[in-house]
Amino acid sequence: MSYAPRGIRRMRRYLTLRTWLVILIVAISGAGLAGSAMAVSSIMAEVIYSRVDEDLYSAANGWARDVEALTTGTNPRPPSNYYVATIFPDGSSIVFNDTTLRPDLSVNLSGGVPQTVGSLNSQDEPLSGAPQWRILVRENTDTHGQSILTIVGRSLGGESLLLARLNVVQLIIGMLVLVVLAVVAYLAIRRALKPLRTVEKTAARIAGGEVGQRVPEWPANTEVGSLSQALNIMLEQLQRSIEEATNKEAQMRRFVGDASHELRTPLTSIRGYTELYQSGATQDANWVLEKVQEESTRMSVLVEDLLALTRAEGNEVDLRDVDILEVALAVVTSAKAAYPGRSIKVNAETSGVPIVRGDASRLHRLLLNLVSNALVHGGPDAEVQILIRDEEEQVAIDVQDNGRGMSEEVAAHIFERFYRADSSRSRASGGSGLGLAITRTLVEQHGGSISVESEEGEGSTFHIQLPHAPATPPKA
Repeated sequence: MSYAPRGIRRMRRYLTLRTWLVILIVAISGAGLAGSAMAVSSIMAEVIYSRVDEDLYSAANGWARDVEALTTGTNPRPPSNYYVATIFPDGSSIVFNDTTLRPDLSVNLSGGVPQTVGSLNSQDEPLSGAPQWRILVRENTDTHGQSILTIVGRSLGGESLLLARLNVVQLIIGMLVLVVLAVVAYLAIRRALKPLRTVEKTAARIAGGEVGQRVPEWPANTEVGSLSQALNIMLEQLQRSIEEATNKEAQMRRFVGDASHELRTPLTSIRGYTELYQSGATQDANWVLEKVQEESTRMSVLVEDLLALTRAEGNEVDLRDVDILEVALAVVTSAKAAYPGRSIKVNAETSGVPIVRGDASRLHRLLLNLVSNALVHGGPDAEVQILIRDEEEQVAIDVQDNGRGMSEEVAAHIFERFYRADSSRSRASGGSGLGLAITRTLVEQHGGSISVESEEGEGSTFHIQLPHAPATPPKA
């Protein structure tokens, strides 16, 4: 809960940070100058009053003590700013310099130390605003041994005027100092906050759509430098996120469009065959059903591959220690069952058992995809070999064939979804164009990488690199 007055809270909303800093500096400096002025005035008053007290002591112990000399005129009369009163034992008194203003003697006159009193007029009425008096009371003895009370007073009008002028001078000097300080503070704060204005303008441009803008870099050991560095890092991450989101949206749009197109082709064929039969253009129902079954099979393969790709991208991998040689041998067995009579071999060039961290079923799927791709697109005479090698911290797997191969242009797009170098041949063979895209996703899920080298007429080699499983400490 804020306890600041409502007016101050309202000012905070509309005043800038620069203005608040100037106000704060001027306020603190003003308080310091006011304290200094009060201290100077207090010290000066003490000095002046001490000098007045010295004069009073000198007068009370000197010329004011000899009443007869003052009365007979032997001694000169007291200065005009002095007031002298002598009170005799019988109650009679003699007053010197009794003007329209005189000190108020109604106070306690005992003590023998100087004291400050007010002024009275000729009717003995107190006067507010009139100069004060400093009085000293001394008890003396005359020539007859009688006690005489002497009161010596001095007007403080001149001293009060001097102190008032001193206060005015200090006020003028203080105001001038505050004005100069406010100007200097404004310029210094404006210069110090210039980087923040740059940050503000950059943020405004970014909000306007210029996401490529960056805050200028300042020394990292300064607050503004740290802020600019943090903002630039945040902006880079934000821009990457936006670009990734844009790319993913574009990929999703392409994926949906390609999937719709791929699904539309067999559906159009099925509809065409049924309309052909219904119109009486052909009476061979078996032929029509055969064609419908072929297109249904192709559509089923496409849907299954789409589901496989979705699962590969969305599901987490259950990582365990997997013997990749064992997986490769299982892949060869599966491939030979699907393609009897084809040459498929495994060659291991490792110093020990090639263990990787992965999901055995997904590793089986990605190797089977590569072997099937080589057997189908490499040609009927293509031979396939799975070569497993040891590298520094990785297990290298090469799936090689000596079939037709492909051009550099085709190799650059071979892992894209629905990409086909020859659409008619791929559809005829039942391919969906997703097998290698699924393979790349599975490799990346295992923290590995995949690439291809190919030459037309010489064959293709798919290079896979998977990280070694961390060594397990021996049991005690």
